[in-house]
Amino acid sequence: MSQVIDYQFARKSGIEYLEKKGEGKVFVLLHGISSGAFSWIKQLQDSTISHHLIAWNAPGYGESILLENPTAIGIDYAKRLLAFVDELKVDKFILVGHSLGAMMAAAFAAQYPERVSQLVLICAAQGYMHEGAATKLEIYERRPKLLAKLGNIGMANERGPFLLGVPTDENMEIVRTVSKGLTPQGFTNASHLLAYDQIDQSLPDVGCEIDLYYGEEDGITPPKGMFDLQEKFKKIVLHEVPNAGHLAYIDAPNYFRKTLFK
Repeated sequence: MSQVIDYQFARKSGIEYLEKKGEGKVFVLLHGISSGAFSWIKQLQDSTISHHLIAWNAPGYGESILLENPTAIGIDYAKRLLAFVDELKVDKFILVGHSLGAMMAAAFAAQYPERVSQLVLICAAQGYMHEGAATKLEIYERRPKLLAKLGNIGMANERGPFLLGVPTDENMEIVRTVSKGLTPQGFTNASHLLAYDQIDQSLPDVGCEIDLYYGEEDGITPPKGMFDLQEKFKKIVLHEVPNAGHLAYIDAPNYFRKTLFK
């Protein structure tokens, strides 16, 4: 795997990011709870994609500055994302959110509709806000406990095969590389978002086109959940990604090249 071009830090907004500069559309890419900017490496290094791609490390991931609020929800991440894109002088863009990043992306699109031309969700996490207190607490504590128990690489080795539909050596190495950027507090804050917020709090206020990609073999956010979400929000257009698991854009980069990034 070749070196990423234009690896750099966003300074004023405190966000670390990877960027592929291009002359086409601007895509801002948000990763999931166990991922990071490097998760998008196949898209960032694809010379046939001519668009401008910007992939952030969410607050508390890698070298990105942690959110001050330990009980942050989607809107808090959306505000930090606004500062980030303002710093980059990116006006209007296609916003792509994978898994937990889908909740962040939906919150941003609802709050700042003038900035988003299209909202793309991939294997969207929906959140547990409507569940009972015991369930929310268990979801909040589960992943940080696992990280503390197994360590970054240990968790990647254990969870990677469940996240990937195609757990090749290359794909597992991407998961391991991303896992190195997980921090206990960033992971805990993100777990709070997952446990105590819900994507359906934001989607009613999203006015732009919404595309939802789901992995045919995703066992983390299964296809049924994506169909249920589309049933509640008819403006969602569903796209099945064949032979892909939860990390669908890692499993099936060619599919995304020909559809989303065409």
